[in-house]
Amino acid sequence: MLLSSRPAGRRARTDGFTLFELIVVIVLVAILSGMLLRRFTNYQEMAERVAMEQTAGAVRSALTIQLAGLIVRGKLEDAPRLESINPMNFLSEPQKNYIGEFFSVKPGDIPAGSWYYDLKNRQLVYAVQHDAHFTSSIKDEKAVRYKVSLVYNDNLFAPAGTAVSRKEIGGVALKAVYPYTWNLE
Repeated sequence: MLLSSRPAGRRARTDGFTLFELIVVIVLVAILSGMLLRRFTNYQEMAERVAMEQTAGAVRSALTIQLAGLIVRGKLEDAPRLESINPMNFLSEPQKNYIGEFFSVKPGDIPAGSWYYDLKNRQLVYAVQHDAHFTSSIKDEKAVRYKVSLVYNDNLFAPAGTAVSRKEIGGVALKAVYPYTWNLE
């Protein structure tokens, strides 16, 4: 007969978790999941902002190429038309999230995460999808509005001593119509 070294009246511990250990593990997993989910949503928002800015940059480049083409062809007098044409038309490939031109848009008509051209105001608009850290000066609108405008320079090559008040086209810009911020950590 084998003798046990355990004191009499004590039960042997079985392998496995106690209820307390299980609760601690569940709480830790819940906390870590919450932190991961928050970080994931921040990354989604960062990715959306970068994609929006990249598309705006591509549109700016396309506008600059259009202006350069007008200069090369000697048709600079047609440059003011750039301010009234949908700039998405100048991209070599349409954006996958560009949904078209609309004259009158009501809030909720446009799916979040989409680009569209506002024919009434002649503005290129991006409807923000992940807006937890997005703020705009337009009340109750989660969108970034861009407008095409020509940039004018003073005539730097006028003969010395002459009073030249004429401005020359120096470029084309795609600028946000209303200030906005996207504060991400």
